[in-house]
Amino acid sequence: MIPTVKTIEQVLKKPEKLLTIREHDTIAQAAIMMDENQVGCLLVFDTNNKFTGVITERDIIAKVTSKSIPADNSRICDIMTADTIFCDRDTSIAKVEQLMAEHKIRHVPIVENGVPVGMISSRDIIAYRLLSNERMKTAAEQLAMLPMGLKSLDSDDVINLAINQVPKSFGATRAVLYIVRQDSDVPMVYRNACPASLEHLESIKMSFANQQVVCEKICRQCENAGGQSPKLVIGLNVIEQSEHNGENHLSEQGYLCMCGFNTHSADSEELQVYKASLLRAVLSANLTNANLYQNYKKAFKDSETDPLTKLGTRRMLDRVLKTECERNARYKNPFSVAIIDLDNFKPINDTQGHAAGDMILQMLADIIHKGIRAADTAARYGGDEFVLLMPETSLDEAMVLLERLRRQTENISYNGIKITISCGLTERTNSTDKSIEKLLKQADAALYQAKRSGRNRIVAQQCQSTVS
Repeated sequence: MIPTVKTIEQVLKKPEKLLTIREHDTIAQAAIMMDENQVGCLLVFDTNNKFTGVITERDIIAKVTSKSIPADNSRICDIMTADTIFCDRDTSIAKVEQLMAEHKIRHVPIVENGVPVGMISSRDIIAYRLLSNERMKTAAEQLAMLPMGLKSLDSDDVINLAINQVPKSFGATRAVLYIVRQDSDVPMVYRNACPASLEHLESIKMSFANQQVVCEKICRQCENAGGQSPKLVIGLNVIEQSEHNGENHLSEQGYLCMCGFNTHSADSEELQVYKASLLRAVLSANLTNANLYQNYKKAFKDSETDPLTKLGTRRMLDRVLKTECERNARYKNPFSVAIIDLDNFKPINDTQGHAAGDMILQMLADIIHKGIRAADTAARYGGDEFVLLMPETSLDEAMVLLERLRRQTENISYNGIKITISCGLTERTNSTDKSIEKLLKQADAALYQAKRSGRNRIVAQQCQSTVS
């Protein structure tokens, strides 16, 4: 049996250096500090060195992604947890575990006389308990290593891990995983060489109220079907972020069923229960993180994709241009930037309507998308203007590409309206100037010259800064 831990003092044998940050530092700085030190929580202080709260990796993942808060220039005080739950050295471990469960937190600062003196995490408590039983320690180490093989925060990777790797840790040969969304009674089924009798589980209405009841139903239905009943059913809670308000809620519930155990290597009931509890936490956490990360990727992609033309947005353009400017300053490789503008677009909108204007914009965007190379970046700059970024491309090479786009556009029409474009092109070489504004201003000046010269043409100007 695992001995009872009385106080936190028993866990904090060797207090580690506290990692702190200022509340007016950026979110990006907090994320970098967490990554470099492999921690999930930082203590936050104000300018007067007063402890004001904590910031956790969950704060960054959940709040930044849901509210589209820019991490580079937003402050920690915008997302931190200010009403911090804390304890002292004499607080019992049972009390700390209760606080973590009630408030759904994984880190609790240890405060004495208003000053943080340590940090206790759920991982710390688990690790301490493991010291009392070597077999449990070994089992926990094996289960903790399971997610290390994940190549990405992808739900499919976590699911494959559950059905292919987890059974080996329990001495089982077969597994089936059921993931049920709150708005559906039909589970998604993932299996690893499971007997046909387990197919009957799909008819079970998975209740979110009581996992134990569902587990009993799973075993009973398998037995009634004349098949091999799972020897172990582990319930999983998967948290997902709402698309509407960004709040986290229990949206999915899962059940991992294992059977085909090797009797000679079967764990004791106590150890199996213990391993199951750890596995529940490991898989639930990884599936939850995968869901949150998928939401983040979708939100980020949506923010960088123009909904009308499906090309990039100004936000995406600024990011890529910054990268290319820095690369140009470092390696001196040239790159070209062009601004493409529809000729006489305003009269088209005025006479044909905005629906016609939108259609023409989409037609031009399609020509650009199909006509550029894989390394190029195209974005809608605003209105009827598009920007084309061509890495490692000289002025002459860019002229060839743009001329092809100009001719393709010239050959199409809409409702009898001939469509043409004007282009302003600039090349950047041997520059240490990282100013994006200067580069775009140069291309815009070339575009203005193309318009004044009669439209439906390309004007190029080289932009070369003085090396400092």
